[in-house]
Amino acid sequence: MTPRVFTIPPSVPFLPTLIEALASGKFFGFAALRDPLKLARITLFLPTRRACRLARDAFLDIWPGDAAMLPRIVPIGDIDEDEIAFAEAASGELASEALALREALGPLERRLLLTQLVGKFAATAALRGGAGVPLVAQTPAAACALADDLARLIDDMTMRGVSWARLDDLVPEEFDDYWRLTLEFLRIAREQWPKILDERDCIEAAERRDKLIKAEAARLARNTDAPVIAAGSTGSIPSTAELIATIARLPHGAVVLPGLDTELDADSWRLIAGDEANGIAPAPGHPQFALHALLARIGIGRDAVEDLARPCGRERLVSEALRPAAATDRWRQTAADADFAAHAQSALETVTAIEAATAEEEALAIAVALREAVAERKTAALVTPDRALGRRVLAALDRWDVAAEDSGGDALADTPAGIFARLAAEAALGGLAPVTLLALLKHPLCRLGTPNRDKAIAALERAVLRGPRPRAGSAGLMRALTAFDPEKLHPSDPRAHLRSDQLDAALKLVETLGAALAPLENIARPQALSEFAARHRDVIEALSRDAGGAATFAGPDGIKLAAALDELATSPAAAGLSVEPRDYAELFAAALAGRVVRRPAKPGLRVRILGPLEARLTASDRVVLGGLVEGTWPPDSQSDAWLSRPMRLSLGLDLPERRVGLSAHDFAQLLGAREVFVTRAAKIAGAPTNPSRFVQRLAAVAGERWQNVVARGDVYLHWARALDRPEKIAPAPQPAPKPPRAARPKGLSVTDIEHWLRDPYTIYAKHILRLRPVDPVDADPGAAERGTFVHTAIAAFTGKFAKELPADPTRELITLGRAYFVTLEDFPEARAFWWPRFQRIAHWFARWERERRAGIAAIAAEIKGAIQIPLNDGAFELRGVADRIERDETGRYIILDYKTGAARTEPQVRTGLAPQLTLEAAILR
Repeated sequence: MTPRVFTIPPSVPFLPTLIEALASGKFFGFAALRDPLKLARITLFLPTRRACRLARDAFLDIWPGDAAMLPRIVPIGDIDEDEIAFAEAASGELASEALALREALGPLERRLLLTQLVGKFAATAALRGGAGVPLVAQTPAAACALADDLARLIDDMTMRGVSWARLDDLVPEEFDDYWRLTLEFLRIAREQWPKILDERDCIEAAERRDKLIKAEAARLARNTDAPVIAAGSTGSIPSTAELIATIARLPHGAVVLPGLDTELDADSWRLIAGDEANGIAPAPGHPQFALHALLARIGIGRDAVEDLARPCGRERLVSEALRPAAATDRWRQTAADADFAAHAQSALETVTAIEAATAEEEALAIAVALREAVAERKTAALVTPDRALGRRVLAALDRWDVAAEDSGGDALADTPAGIFARLAAEAALGGLAPVTLLALLKHPLCRLGTPNRDKAIAALERAVLRGPRPRAGSAGLMRALTAFDPEKLHPSDPRAHLRSDQLDAALKLVETLGAALAPLENIARPQALSEFAARHRDVIEALSRDAGGAATFAGPDGIKLAAALDELATSPAAAGLSVEPRDYAELFAAALAGRVVRRPAKPGLRVRILGPLEARLTASDRVVLGGLVEGTWPPDSQSDAWLSRPMRLSLGLDLPERRVGLSAHDFAQLLGAREVFVTRAAKIAGAPTNPSRFVQRLAAVAGERWQNVVARGDVYLHWARALDRPEKIAPAPQPAPKPPRAARPKGLSVTDIEHWLRDPYTIYAKHILRLRPVDPVDADPGAAERGTFVHTAIAAFTGKFAKELPADPTRELITLGRAYFVTLEDFPEARAFWWPRFQRIAHWFARWERERRAGIAAIAAEIKGAIQIPLNDGAFELRGVADRIERDETGRYIILDYKTGAARTEPQVRTGLAPQLTLEAAILR
């Protein structure tokens, strides 16, 4: 039977063309829409679930009546085993094989079991003094990341049909020590992992899927009457390619390929598979690499593929731009081809390139292009693998109230519920670090059920969370709050104005918080991961409980979070994985990896935001390809943590560049839209980016014509920049606050005078606006704390022993200092930092005092003084407090000021920039 293979070019809508060919009898010689019973017998395999939903909608759009009998539409990688087991044509042997398939091991269970396997080997290798894996698997989260890499390797070997015995063919001596160690682990894993699966009576999900696909291929081969179509798949997975090849050879089978390149010359087409005789390696990064291999598996050439529609777009331009690297020398010949020049000119007329400066500007320009499409009654889609860009565009569209369907979804860990869960674990197990604690308390999902919660949080923040960190845990917070006395603070300290009712509310908040966090906070020893998860769920529920229940578990993300925690709590693998308290929060985040929360569907919208996978087989009037920078589109070629590149090549596994080829095929397919925008940002997060190689190739082939493409994009950039640009920018006058005389201070300290000279606006802020600076949250012990305690202790010593020094001045000063430093007992970091310094200061000060007092007749400490300066409408008071005033034997007075920081220089004093001592001398005189 001659294989029946067709293709639909990228410039033609895929699903409508497919259904039209089916309706017209192109595949099987009968008009399917005219015979519903025959249509219902057809099986249509499509690449994704989304494509299946779109196909159902497309059938209903063209169906002549209100009711329809649709064909059986199935994702090609999601075979229904019941269909195999109970099909009429299935033999008893085939049915029994399908029914005898063991269940697949769940993703979480598999990840945790592999994590245990990696962790045990890393610990064993570390004991032996090995290097490599132990260096990168020091924590359970790191082991979990390596387990994910190992799972991908297992899947890859399963899909490619590579036996684990092939590892014996690798010679460890040829590789670096790291690869020898990983090879040793893989040889252990190939023995242990099948035993683990057998104990649980499970098989790998990839193995189960491949067996079902092979069984489906066998079923279809025996049932030669029912029509079958496989459409839209490139056959990148061997088992899928085998199924497609089987369908192509069926008497009533047909295969429809997406965007087979029929423009590329024959010599260049052969180079995609490589030319071993001439030393040319295969080109896995080419968009047609998978289709080339699929045609070879089917056993036909490209000329045997029939077009279901004529190309009417820019196929030739895209084919030329993405030709194999070994054939790019033909670009010179193409550049001189007048026919190609005319095609390129026409093809680029509806292509626009937006080269933005930043990611934010790129998102706004894309939003403008989508908004324009809506105004023109067109459908539009943003296709990008960059989820951050998608979220920015959604936010930008809100300014025009343009609703968009976002099918990409968000990682569970990045949703409000996921963030709240992570903060709860980090806060409880991290000693209630101030920054994490405030993020938790101010999260919208945090309830706690306390009255005046916002005021209580503000009081807690001002009292003990700003400045040096208090003792760890809720007990440390309670201790610090209990010891806090605003009356002992200087009136200029913002905390001095906290009221007792505010502090009582903060105490109540901490008490409630401690009770909510207790299940996790009280864990001091390693526990099973399942126990951590169960306690974590209780903590989240207690933190977010309100009248309607736990707010965290209410929305779509909360439901998924609850399911994840329940799965962890009941997982046998999690029960066998022991975790230190300090490692749980990171391991929990790693365990959530891969879980996606889809946004609710919004059918009927003109604007959609899709990932490249979701965009396959869809059609829109305007398509924006966003995030076209290296590392995003195409993605980075991730190296394998377990096998080096030569190892993978020797085993016959795919190289990392295969992902580039699949990404290139998506790019080529999407360029077939009527209007195409290609966008990129020159910088992302401040770091320069490189344009995508796909765009660079397109620009190289387009030549000077690309300037017009960029010029059209500049229009959208201009509109985006003009959105927030004021019509006129008037020069702002220099700030010159002139408060009324009645509002101006009637007196200042000598310290304020110095501030006035250095920065006049500090006086305006402090005395007119009455603003007080607050300490940063969780600040390191600073000079202000040190100066306050040291200054106060020395002043007390000077006043107490003004007439005569004690026998042991060092001990007396340290005793006085200990009484003042007692307030730092609740801030162990600050005390550990400053108390040894104060002890050194005490020894130095005692020696200095003995030498100093030899010629001093009298000493006074902390002496207040003021003078009145007469004005037209009253008087201005200049006041000050002298740290120490001495009178020597000649009657001369000496004023001293204690400084723990840098001392004022003589030029600063003489020029008046540092007038403190000068003004104090004037007051004394």
